[in-house]
Amino acid sequence: MRSRFYTTRFFMGMCITCLVIGLQFINLSQVQGFLERIEGMLYDLRLNTTLSTDERQFDEQIVIIDIDEKSMQEQGRYPWSRSKVAQLVEKLHEAGVLVIAFDIFFAEPERNPVDEILNNNKKLDNKLIDQITALSSSVDADTIFSNTLSDSEVILGFLFDNEAKTIGYLPDTSIVWQKNQYDTSQVESFDKVLGNIEQLQTSAIGAGFINSLPESDGFIRKASLVLNYNNTLYPSLALEAARVYTLNDSINAITESSQNISWLQGLSFGKHIIPTNEKGQVIIPFRGEARSFEYISATDVLNERLAEGYLEGAIAFVGTSAVGLADLRTTSVGVQYPGVEVHANVFESLIHPEIIPVEPDIGLALSLLMLAFTGIILSFSMTKQTPGNIVLICLVFIIIHISINWYLWSALKVSLPLFQNLLLITLLTLYYAAIGFMIESYKRKNIKGMFNQYVPPAYIDKLIKQGKNLELKSEKRNMSVLFADIRSFTDLSENFTPEELTEFMQIYLTDVTSIIFENQGTIDKYVGDMVMAFWNAPLDDEDHATHAVITALKMIQATKKLSVIFNKRDWPSVNIGVGISSGDMNVGDMGSTYRKAYTVLGDEVNLGSRIESLTKFYGVDILFTEKTFNQLVPNKIVCRQIDKIKVKGKNQAVTVYQPLAFVEETNQETEQNLRLHQEGINAYNQGQWDLAVQLFTQLKQNEFYTTTIYDIYLNRLASLKDNPPKEWDGTYTHQSK
Repeated sequence: MRSRFYTTRFFMGMCITCLVIGLQFINLSQVQGFLERIEGMLYDLRLNTTLSTDERQFDEQIVIIDIDEKSMQEQGRYPWSRSKVAQLVEKLHEAGVLVIAFDIFFAEPERNPVDEILNNNKKLDNKLIDQITALSSSVDADTIFSNTLSDSEVILGFLFDNEAKTIGYLPDTSIVWQKNQYDTSQVESFDKVLGNIEQLQTSAIGAGFINSLPESDGFIRKASLVLNYNNTLYPSLALEAARVYTLNDSINAITESSQNISWLQGLSFGKHIIPTNEKGQVIIPFRGEARSFEYISATDVLNERLAEGYLEGAIAFVGTSAVGLADLRTTSVGVQYPGVEVHANVFESLIHPEIIPVEPDIGLALSLLMLAFTGIILSFSMTKQTPGNIVLICLVFIIIHISINWYLWSALKVSLPLFQNLLLITLLTLYYAAIGFMIESYKRKNIKGMFNQYVPPAYIDKLIKQGKNLELKSEKRNMSVLFADIRSFTDLSENFTPEELTEFMQIYLTDVTSIIFENQGTIDKYVGDMVMAFWNAPLDDEDHATHAVITALKMIQATKKLSVIFNKRDWPSVNIGVGISSGDMNVGDMGSTYRKAYTVLGDEVNLGSRIESLTKFYGVDILFTEKTFNQLVPNKIVCRQIDKIKVKGKNQAVTVYQPLAFVEETNQETEQNLRLHQEGINAYNQGQWDLAVQLFTQLKQNEFYTTTIYDIYLNRLASLKDNPPKEWDGTYTHQSK
């Protein structure tokens, strides 16, 4: 039955695992969008956590020429005249900049001032018109800018936008893409473009798109190195700048064809090989937060405020960080991140491909394998655990997964998804913890139902917290057992009506039971007027012997107080005898299939019952065995040795003791009498009968506690003197139970 239960729980765990794995293949935008959003947040956290330890320095000087607020204050509001942009390019070229990349496109021609003059002055004579027209080319900003572009290594940006109308000129691509004309591609496709005017574009050395394609949550984490326009691949601004910087004429697209699909594997130019995903994207290895690259105000370049040679050999990306020009992006490292700096990050990674995080081709297979492995291990390990252990296992697995993911990222630059693994661990934990709590609740109810008649509620709660074995199988333990019986109960009960007897027993049993509970005891049973209790089960109790004896002493004190109350009601006094035995006993839930009870069995249990019946014989309230005496906490209870006896049916002699009082309740007289008593017992056991008679007589005269024991010894000694035994060890054999 239990095996079937655990199998069902394991099966449910595997169902949860399959459900989480299946999320990867559910073609619903809401589901995939949710997964991408959470995965993106974890990626951002991981990236930002490792940024501070990922400082990088390379030989290339990459700068951003910023058309910032300062530049617009000094040079005028943007857009500037192309002649001013030409001047900026000239200054950068003269400063030694090797490659200039514009995160800007020039889609429309700039109006020539000559045309403005002629349009606004229709009455000019022809000669003056000819003279003004002759100046047209010299003041034409596009011509000036075009001439400047021809003399410099400049890449112009353009924008793919399917929502716009195609304008401008798009040059031939620098990418060589060999594929079957019937093959499709996973690269993002566009059919509209905002290009530069032909005059400028043909003068520039290259062109690259400036699109930044965000993920479903609006964050930019990857950069498209290529985009598909009319079945032709075009490079990004950063990729084209890298080609020009490395003096390569073209970029090769590395593809594999399968089932009429051309799968892009990567790009190469010169010695540089850049692995990409099938969409032609790479993860952007951000250097840091915004302005991790050096920003130089465009107006400082125009006004020649830079030190001579400062930009020698640099690569410059021209763009803007001004809020009003709306070129700020939401990225993993900032929500107002200048778009031009995104290109700078990508360019640096293309020149140094080793810093590009890799999404391995087998990433999906690895993720699925890790999910399956995690699901199997957790379903197996959590099945039989308590809720606390389940949470602990959950934390361990979360730490393991995060550590592995962080290590692969920081040490190997491998990016693997994390969220679904954490989701699986969380769901399995919630399921198994919920089942565990239900089982714990059932066990609590079960144990309370089993023990509420034996131990107090607080003790039951302690038992549950200790996590004891709730099946309560029989086990052998060193324990103490107590039997308490009302003396002459048969005669006493004849003085009561049935109702009075019931009330009498209820008052008595309530008092003695509370004392047992207060001293960590467990009620075994009530049999008429007899109470049976034991210690050291179900909860551990190292001082079980001491607690049993303390209970007996307090029970005697309680019955004396009860007798006063009973006498006021004209009820008889109540006197009890208590027997205690300690030793190995069998304890557990015992009985038949119809009825069971949590009880103790064994010779020591029987011995406890026998010595309880001897209390009346010796005239004492309490007797306990030598094993109990040997386990008492020292200096706690004052005891006197009563006799060395053999009970009926037992061949082995046992020494029995009487507890007299707590140590703090005794005085010097008690200690002196106790010393005389032990000397008398020793003399008796050693056959020194005259000395024993002398000591016991003195103790009887001193009225040292109950004196019945001394009458017994004096009678024995008189008989022993008349009929000395051949062998003597002080043992007395009782012939009745």
